[in-house]
Amino acid sequence: MGGGNPSTGAGSGGAIRLITSTVTGNGALNASGGTACCGRIGGNGRIRIDAFQNEFGGNNNGVFTQGFQPIILPAPGQGIQLAIQSVGGVAVAANPSGVLANPDVIIPAQQTNPVAVVVNCTNVPLNSEITVVAHPANGPDVQAVGLNNTGTTAASTATVSLAMPRGGGILYAKAVTGLAGTASTGSGDAVRSLAETGWTATGERFAKIEVTAALGGPQRVAYITESGKRYEAQ
Repeated sequence: MGGGNPSTGAGSGGAIRLITSTVTGNGALNASGGTACCGRIGGNGRIRIDAFQNEFGGNNNGVFTQGFQPIILPAPGQGIQLAIQSVGGVAVAANPSGVLANPDVIIPAQQTNPVAVVVNCTNVPLNSEITVVAHPANGPDVQAVGLNNTGTTAASTATVSLAMPRGGGILYAKAVTGLAGTASTGSGDAVRSLAETGWTATGERFAKIEVTAALGGPQRVAYITESGKRYEAQ
């Protein structure tokens, strides 16, 4: 806030950001600008709430925005996973490197296309579409789709026939499924399915989960809203 010097301006309101599972209560979040002599008023600051549930019933004195903090924790044993088990009958090592100079799988030159790629699936509903993508060192990507129609939801396999490009490359397996399974906010609440929690991102419910596994790379999980917005899990 400005002092008695007429040339001194008023201070701005600064910023407030709340990151939590749930915001409740009343009162006020105040980021309004200060005042100085001669009627000078500082600009309003910014207020942002990132929460699963925003039930704050008080006043926001400042420029307000609301977001979503996608901290989603699968319940124990319910995490979705994919792993490429074999390519053309050649087993993939337990810890593939994904380095082209030291291939994890070498397919015999006489192997004819299409090549069978077996993908292990954990907690993926049966008969889900499993997409396998070959990203060659040279040329465009090639992909094919199969179903995990062998096993159970807890542990199943999909065999995907892929026209494998010649030369080195990296294989990816991807599945997009509905919100089966359970999850928790980690805040002590009862574990419920994602659909039951009603968690939303900018007003939209989550509709799907996408999981992508690569030979020699970390698995990536994204939560997808009804309109297709993606939130990468950290």
